[in-house]
Amino acid sequence: MPASVRWHPEEQRNTDGSVRRVQAAWLVAEPTADEPRPRYLAYLGNSPHVTQQVREECQVLYPEIRIDWTAVARALEHPPPIEGLDLETLAQRWAQMAANQGLDPMEIEVRIGGGWKRPLSNLARLLSDSAAVARMERTSGSILAYMLEFHADYAYALAKLGLLMTGQHSELEQLEAEEATALKGAPRARQVEFWRAKAKGIATALNT
Repeated sequence: MPASVRWHPEEQRNTDGSVRRVQAAWLVAEPTADEPRPRYLAYLGNSPHVTQQVREECQVLYPEIRIDWTAVARALEHPPPIEGLDLETLAQRWAQMAANQGLDPMEIEVRIGGGWKRPLSNLARLLSDSAAVARMERTSGSILAYMLEFHADYAYALAKLGLLMTGQHSELEQLEAEEATALKGAPRARQVEFWRAKAKGIATALNT
């Protein structure tokens, strides 16, 4: 009987009393002809990783289950994508939403920023000022609209993150391959035009 990873949503209460919805991983023995229902072997949580203790406990408790721990570890690296994601919400809570998916916000920052830019952290600092957020909404109607108009690089970073968090990895790779950059000789105006156009298109696609 082989084992695999399954993900289920659950709610967690924060220290301030608010509730967040996360994806939690379980180690599950898959159904067979003799046992048609899955067997839930171990709860791995919403930031899961395979520990030696889990391995040893499963070996003792379920010696009849075939567990490929390498495959389990790979599965834990790819939690299910978020559905119904919108960039306006992502702009305000990107680090928490990433963590809820079992992703490391610091690793995401490096991935989205190309290893040397920090657009998501810069955006978070900007949005930590409630007066600034109110000004954005008065000026442009929404945070995303303001970013598209005045900070196209932040909007583009959000768009890339949106693709990553909805599991559209090939689309993200293609986008980055097409990206207008200074290293490719693109002037700043061309870069801004590219960022704005792609961010608008991705925002529309995610909301449909």
